Amino acid sequence: MLPDLTNDSIINFLTLRYDPTSAALLTPLNEESFAEEKFDNVQLKILEIVKEDLETKITQRKISRISIALSGGIDSGFTLLMAKNYLPELKVDSICVGFGDHDDEVSRAKEISRQYDCDFHEIYIDNVLEDLPKLISISEAPRWNLYQFYSLEKAKKYSDVFFSGDGGDEIFGGYVFRYKKFLDEVKKVDCPSWMDKSKIYLSCHDRDWVPDQEEIFNKRLNFSWDRVYENFKPYFDNVLHPINQVFLADFNGKLLHDWIPSNDKFGRHLNLEIHSLFLNPKMVSFSTKLPWWLKYDSKDDVGKLPLLTIMNAFRGFEDFRGIKKGFSLNLLNMWNRYGKDIVSSYLNTESDTVKDSVANGHWITKAISLASNSLDDNLKIRYISKLLSLFSFELWYRIFISCNLNPNVKL
Repeated sequence: MLPDLTNDSIINFLTLRYDPTSAALLTPLNEESFAEEKFDNVQLKILEIVKEDLETKITQRKISRISIALSGGIDSGFTLLMAKNYLPELKVDSICVGFGDHDDEVSRAKEISRQYDCDFHEIYIDNVLEDLPKLISISEAPRWNLYQFYSLEKAKKYSDVFFSGDGGDEIFGGYVFRYKKFLDEVKKVDCPSWMDKSKIYLSCHDRDWVPDQEEIFNKRLNFSWDRVYENFKPYFDNVLHPINQVFLADFNGKLLHDWIPSNDKFGRHLNLEIHSLFLNPKMVSFSTKLPWWLKYDSKDDVGKLPLLTIMNAFRGFEDFRGIKKGFSLNLLNMWNRYGKDIVSSYLNTESDTVKDSVANGHWITKAISLASNSLDDNLKIRYISKLLSLFSFELWYRIFISCNLNPNVKL
């Protein structure tokens, strides 16, 4: 079902990368979800939940082969370790996505696969935009970061069951690159209101918006930052610790309204079951009741502490501290190699969204110039990211609204 094409939903997609007002496939969290409880042995409880989950989803159904999305990070590594630990005879195909960047995680993922007797499959994506019309038509959403489809498509060749690491960051505190900034900025404000925290939260997601965000839209959409901030009031207008408020916002935001809906649509399209050890309701309930400081060390800026403790007991992970990269690509390289040419051919003053008074053609011209010529690489990345969002919206618009773009066209 297509997202409602309201002014607010358009503004949300192009400012947050998702629309928090859309229906969620999983039950959202709330303030009560974070009522703390004491547990004698956190790691043991996690292992008990994982073991039961694997028995239900694999052993009892007599499944002999699964696929796993494997990067060099914590969530996918934890998933592989648990599968091989509790089901040593299980056949596992590990799938890693690379983009040709020098810091791709392929080499570490390949070594982990070798150590744990998995069949390793590498997917190299030369042009992440090539099949975007097709991926948008399947997901029915205006997003460009849909390249997880390739790992799911590959997985289907080997098994009907796929495990991702979705949810690990949100429930065990993996977005450490944002937590410290959030806490530091909140401390600077006397008695911060929910509005103050909402603004600070979005400032920690500055690659999702640009300094002249309001200029992206035609004036008839009546863009308002205050209406955007209102989306976050339920997460910050409560008595939770600021870190738990961030956990709440992260879970109910991108996870529920971006990652999960996209994977659900892709799974249905491929007839592939997609599971995550971290999205088991028992795991979600348990993790949110843990005191935040058992998950995130604010002094050393390290997250997912219980998962790291468990993983450090396994061969090959003794000194592992985790990295936060996942299947991501170098936007500057992508833009310079092919992104600018592809985006510019669809985003210009003759775009359907411009002609229909949704997007601002003057902003598009200015943004393409800044993305290409700014001396500030971070600013370049922000504008590239925003142009990609508007580009995906233009493709979505042409496929579902104007009905003048064939989803099978290659870019």
